Amino acid sequence: MTSSPPPPASSVDTEGSTGALPEQKSLRRSSRRSERPSTYDESKFPTTSSASGSITPVSQSAKRKARRSSEATPELRPNALEEALAPLEPQDIQDWEGWIELESEPDFFNVILRELGVYDVVAKEIFTLTSSSHLASFPKPIHGLIFLFQFQPNMTEHENDADTSDVWFANQTTSNACATVALLNIVMNIPDICLGEELRDFKESTKDLGTALRGHELSKNQFIRTIHNSFTRRMDHLNADLALDNEISDAATKKRRINGKGKGRSKKAAEDSNFGFHFIAYVPVGDAVWELDGLKSKPSKIGPMPSDPNDWISIAQPRIEAVMAQYEDAQLMFNLLALCKSPLALSRQKYFRTVASLNYLKEQMMRQNDPAVNENSMLMKAARELSKAPEFGPEELDITSAEAPESFKAKVDDPEFTEHDAQALCLQLIDEANAVLRDYSVEKAEVEGGEDRVSMRKKDYGPALHKWVQKLAAKGVLEDIITTCS
Repeated sequence: MTSSPPPPASSVDTEGSTGALPEQKSLRRSSRRSERPSTYDESKFPTTSSASGSITPVSQSAKRKARRSSEATPELRPNALEEALAPLEPQDIQDWEGWIELESEPDFFNVILRELGVYDVVAKEIFTLTSSSHLASFPKPIHGLIFLFQFQPNMTEHENDADTSDVWFANQTTSNACATVALLNIVMNIPDICLGEELRDFKESTKDLGTALRGHELSKNQFIRTIHNSFTRRMDHLNADLALDNEISDAATKKRRINGKGKGRSKKAAEDSNFGFHFIAYVPVGDAVWELDGLKSKPSKIGPMPSDPNDWISIAQPRIEAVMAQYEDAQLMFNLLALCKSPLALSRQKYFRTVASLNYLKEQMMRQNDPAVNENSMLMKAARELSKAPEFGPEELDITSAEAPESFKAKVDDPEFTEHDAQALCLQLIDEANAVLRDYSVEKAEVEGGEDRVSMRKKDYGPALHKWVQKLAAKGVLEDIITTCS
C-alpha cells in the first residue's frame, strides 16, 4: 500500500556511512559485557532504588530478557558493511521478492510503461482540475487518472452493488505495490491497447480469477515485479526488509499485549500515527466512471459516462476533491497523474495521414494524365521525400497502414478541382508534415530527457559517498570537525 509522497516531498534515501565499523565479535543492543556470568554477581548487574530508599537487585526476569536479547543478536560478518553498500546486480533485483516504494513521478511511470511493452500511453502530471485550459492541453484520449494521497484507515468508504464484470481489477496483496497495481488497473481497461507479450500473457492467464487471486498472481509475477523494482538500490532493499521485520515484530507485540490483556494504544494515538501513501486509479469503462482502489474488495462506480466521453474527468473530480477535503488543512501532499495517448503516437498517426493524403493527391493527378505531374515535379518529389521520414525508426514507419481522410478525398475528387488547387494543396501538406516532424522531435527530446533523469535516479551513490567519508576519516578531517563542534 505504502508509497513515497510526490516530489519534492518524497522520502530521501539515506545511504553510505560515516566510517568503517570498529572490529568486534558481535553487534549488541546494549553495553552489557559479552560474556554471561554463570552465577549471580552484584558487581556485574545494575541495581535499582525502591521508593523506601533500599537497594534492590534487578529482577531475574529482566536478566533473562536481556540474556535472550543478547543471545538472539546475530554475529556481524567482517564484510557486512561492504555487502550492504555493494551495487545491486540485475539478478539481485530479479531474485528479491519485495516491492520498493515508488515516487509519484511521471518519468518513472513512463519507463515502467515502456518496459512493460505499452508504448502508446504516457503519464503526465495534472496540476489543477479546475482549469479547463490546463486539461485541454493534454493529448486525447485520457485513459485514466492515478491519484496519490496519504492513506487513513478511517476514510469514508464508497460501496455499491454495480455490475463490475466488464472492469479489469486486481487487488493489492503486498506492501508497496500500489503504484503498479493502479497503473495496471488502468492499462488493462484501455480498449484496443497494444500490450507487450508478457503483459498480454498475464492478462490472458488471470482473466478467470477473482480480484484477490489476480492481485496475488500480480505480486508473484517476476517480470512485473522486476520492472517495478528497477529503480531500487541496495539501501532500498535493506530498508524495505527492515520495515517488514518491524511490522512482524509489532504484530507479535500487539498479540502478546492482547493475550496478556494489556492496555492498547489510545484512539488518539492511533489517529495521530503516520500512515503510508497510497495510489488509486480512476478510469472510464463501458458506460460508467470507476474508482479502482486495490485495497478495496471491488471497483466502486462513481457515476455514468457523460455525453462527451472526453469529459469523463468531470465525473471523477468531485470524488477526488472529497478525498482531499477529509484532510482539511492537515495534509497538502497529493499528486495526480493522467495516463493519456502518447504525443509521439499521435504525431506518427498525423504524419502518416498527411503522407497518405499526399500520395492520394499524386495518384489522382496521375490518373488524370496531368502534364504538370512528372518525376521532377514538386508533388512527386514531396511524395518521395516525406515517405522516407528519417525521424522515425524502421519499427515506427508504417505509412501503408494510414489512409487519407474521406473529407480530403472528396475535395480532390471534386470535378472543379484544378491543377492550381493541387499545387496549393501540395504545399499545405508539405507544411503540415514538417510541422508534425518538429513536434515529434520536441516530444522525442522530452522522452529522452526523462530517461536520462530516471537513469540518474537508478545510480547508487552510496559506495562512492562511503569511500569519500573513509578518506576524510583517514586524513583526520572528521576528527577535526567533531573536535571543533564539541
